[in-house]
Amino acid sequence: MATEQDIWDAFCDQLKEAGKVIMRDDLPTTEFDRAEGLRYMARLTKAGLDTFCELTGPKYPVLRTQADMVKMGLDNPDNYYVGASINAKYDYKITGNRGTIHFLGFAAQAQNFAARSKVTGGAGHLNHGDMEFDAEGNFELIASQTPKPGNWLQLGPETSQILVRQSFLDKLTEKPATLQIECLQAEGPPPPLDPARFGNQLMMAANYGTGCGNWFADWVADFANHAPENAMYLPDAEKHRSVGGDPEVRIYLGRWRLAEDEAMIITLHPPECDYWNFQLANIWAESFDYRFAQVHINSGNASYNDDGSVELLIAGDHAASRAHANWISTAHLEHGIMGVRWVRAKDHPQPHCKVVKLAGL
Repeated sequence: MATEQDIWDAFCDQLKEAGKVIMRDDLPTTEFDRAEGLRYMARLTKAGLDTFCELTGPKYPVLRTQADMVKMGLDNPDNYYVGASINAKYDYKITGNRGTIHFLGFAAQAQNFAARSKVTGGAGHLNHGDMEFDAEGNFELIASQTPKPGNWLQLGPETSQILVRQSFLDKLTEKPATLQIECLQAEGPPPPLDPARFGNQLMMAANYGTGCGNWFADWVADFANHAPENAMYLPDAEKHRSVGGDPEVRIYLGRWRLAEDEAMIITLHPPECDYWNFQLANIWAESFDYRFAQVHINSGNASYNDDGSVELLIAGDHAASRAHANWISTAHLEHGIMGVRWVRAKDHPQPHCKVVKLAGL
């Protein structure tokens, strides 16, 4: 029988294994990238500990925000992410108020990055445009495998998480939804920590970094099979859905690389849609630190041309780039990935990318 010391040693050994993600040879990395990779793995470790070591059990779920500064999978800088661990054999009720945030969406997911064989994508999705609210914006939603009247989120047999995506157009003025979740089969308060189970919870936390890190590294490495650098492609809609993407969101993906004296001009022709945005990310698919630099833009703050198109300038911090109305900073990196999201769009026009010399702007 494993002792507490054995459990802790196994946890530490698995953290060592997770660190190998940043030394993969199928991703082009610089010394700066690998330093960011160390920080990335530390952040994933924090996320794993928060996700698995604070579990109160599927009958007593808690809607938790993503741990501070944890980023993964081309996370959207406009989004406010909230999630709860569940078991699909139970039924759940989510109540709350719509708030004033621009977009609100619920997703039933089975993405257990601690066990990579269980990354099986999503089941049901429900967005605010298809929901019923009262005059004050209050609502009730049932999440279950069997259909329910009113607002219903379909769970699949493997669903292990309810993820709430909320998108801001303007973080300074909009308020996210207030949400509570309860299991309809729960009785009494949650049980105390189970010593017999906690060792496994700790190992799942350590496995999270390995699973999540490798999963998204595989995802980024595959970009090269679909488009050259400084170009974008539209992934298959079913593949996007199967890995947990909202079916009402289509996202163009690409890799970017710019020399110090270069910039990239991206021309967008936004379709009729609820929301769109463009963002940059590093090679680990982490959004840049949007607290201190202009590293993304959305349909609410972009400057439009007379014909409705949008010209973005991707470049380092130079006088010529700062003068552009839609400048996106490369944040001192020379390469990474990028994405354009169209949300609830009628069509999905191709972004056009062109590399130019800064001196010619």
